[in-house]
Order: sequence, then C-alpha cells, then structure tokens
Amino acid sequence: MIIKNVRLDWLFIFEPGKQGKFGCCAILPNGSEQEKQVRKAIDKAKAVGIAAGKFTEANTKSASFKQCIRDGNFEIKTEERPAHYKDSMFFNASNKDQPGIVGPDLNPLLDKEKAYSGCYFNIDVNFYAYNHPKGGKGVGAGLNHVMLIKEGERLDGRVNAEEAFAGLAVESDLQ
Repeated sequence: MIIKNVRLDWLFIFEPGKQGKFGCCAILPNGSEQEKQVRKAIDKAKAVGIAAGKFTEANTKSASFKQCIRDGNFEIKTEERPAHYKDSMFFNASNKDQPGIVGPDLNPLLDKEKAYSGCYFNIDVNFYAYNHPKGGKGVGAGLNHVMLIKEGERLDGRVNAEEAFAGLAVESDLQ
C-alpha cells in the first residue's frame, strides 16, 4: 500500500539500525485519511491472519496481541516519545533488505543528507499477520520503498553546518 505525504522519524533507509534492519517510524495525524487507510490495511491483515490460522479473533482482542499502530498521546505520557507525536498515531515499518529510495523526480536518491527524520515521504508498506513462537502474535509492517517528497523540520534537533557556524569569522593568520 502507498501512504502519501507522511512524516518519518527514526529513519534508517541507507544503513540498517541497531537491530540490523532498515526502517522508519511513520507519524500520522489523528483522524487523517492516512490513519484511516492504515487501520483498514491492518484490519485486512488481521482477517488474513485469522483465515490462515495464525491467530483467532479472540487473540486479536487480547492485551498480548501486538498492534503495529500506536497512540502518540499515550506514548508522550510515558515519555517514550517526543512532543511531535502529540495528536498522532504512529507505526514502525522495517525490512531486512534496503528499501528502494527515490527523490521527487523518481531518480535514485543518493545524497543521504537530503533524507532525515522530519522529512515527508510517500512510502510503500505492507501489513502482515505473524505468529512467532517467541515474538507473540500480531500485525507488523514491512517497508518496501520510500520517495522523498519534501524536507521538514528536523526531529533530531540537528542543524546544518552553515547554521552551526553562522557569524563565526575565520582568522586568516593562524599561528
């Protein structure tokens, strides 16, 4: 499924993160069309999981059933997520393989500095049912491809080099 114009955080698309996977966290405004589309896709993955015998309808109502979409307002209260998750839902999507990465012109995006946490992307994800002996039962999200749409305010607080050194004069006579 393609989700359009979504803000991403925890962006590991050029190199894998600590868990050895490529991935991101997609932030969706509460009540947005994006959130509705994702919830429908998750419900469809649950139905596929039930039909395939991975879990039962009762399992999906259990507290131990893992939902990939989470409430940013709740996470803020636990201080696990920063303020930009307020009034949003979010989900993590990952893959052991690197996603396809393109810019707005559909050409491969090679400049790693252009894609950072806070930018807006179109993303190609798939939602799937799982039943892992050690990982429990639930619905996860796979990350297939990303398309940079536009830059946004950085979520990591980092500034570019020009801003960092603005107003700093260079002395020509270094001794």
